[in-house]
Amino acid sequence: MTQPKELSLRRRAAERVLETAAGLVNRARLRAGPAAVADLALLESQHAAYVELHRRFTERAQAGDGGLQSALDALDAMWQMIRQLRAGAPAVLQTLSNEAVVERRARFYLESTRLLEDAIRSVFASNLGQLAIPPARMAVLVRVALEGLVVELAQARNAADVATVDQAYTDFRALFERSVLHEGPAVEPIALEPIALPW
Repeated sequence: MTQPKELSLRRRAAERVLETAAGLVNRARLRAGPAAVADLALLESQHAAYVELHRRFTERAQAGDGGLQSALDALDAMWQMIRQLRAGAPAVLQTLSNEAVVERRARFYLESTRLLEDAIRSVFASNLGQLAIPPARMAVLVRVALEGLVVELAQARNAADVATVDQAYTDFRALFERSVLHEGPAVEPIALEPIALPW
């Protein structure tokens, strides 16, 4: 089983890689503006975060360290990585709206959601039947929540703003902790009117 000290060293190494990637992307943007190459680099750094977290928590699950606490640890680790890349949050917003990287962005969403789903299946392997929402839908929910927090973080202008976003994460985490597992039937999707898309 991986020792806590080794996990901590791996986490710090992954964080240094992500911080360096974010710094390079921000410098590229300052020199050349919102260029597609900088957006691609930023997407790759975000993808690297999902890959690293997936690896870490599936290893823990395979070693018998799964369940709700492990899932909460994974959420906390993702939030810490997002917070440490706070300076790059505005660049993330620009990247998400850059049409030059639309194909890579779609692939990023697909890959990150698949990684989240696989991690959820691994962490909750012993009680998949108790999940309130199936793993595929839960993965989308977690990704959307974290992306929303990135949007909020990008708009933070002072310590009070950051504290508000941190509180939003804490509240999301508490909701997740209280509602991820249950003993009744799984939550079914509701029927909604289709939205006419502009394209």
